[in-house]
Amino acid sequence: MKIILFLTFAVGLLFSTTRCEDKDKSSGDDKKKSSENKSIKEDFDLMQIMTDCNDTFRVEMTYLQSLNSSGSFPDETDKTPKCFLRCVLEKSEIASEDGVFDTERTAEIFTLIRGDMPINDVKETATECAERIEETCKCERSYDYLKCLFETGISKSTT
Repeated sequence: MKIILFLTFAVGLLFSTTRCEDKDKSSGDDKKKSSENKSIKEDFDLMQIMTDCNDTFRVEMTYLQSLNSSGSFPDETDKTPKCFLRCVLEKSEIASEDGVFDTERTAEIFTLIRGDMPINDVKETATECAERIEETCKCERSYDYLKCLFETGISKSTT
């Protein structure tokens, strides 16, 4: 069940726009408060977000399965699944339209979907991943962010 939920989240994260000429703009930290976690549980509809993004950026399930199991896509040159991720991140308010990641929101949603990950661990990992990304293409940034999160989660779960 957790794998299905995780795949669902990954699929939702894959859709967005394929335009990569937009430069990353830095903006103020717009983190959500933890007290909003209840509203996330009540209002967050990942399936609808993924469906909306899939209308624009079609992604094969094998890509999501690969991201879930290995932390990466089978073909990292294909922009469509990366832009799907961007769409999902933006619609779920994990990423702003400027490509800035909300690590607090990341932690809230990841722990909602994957109950086996402590929120403080996810926050720490999300912060480290967000700080490492230098890519300016928002689709690539989104993929790099999730790849970092998934790879870190996979390595922690196998140790």
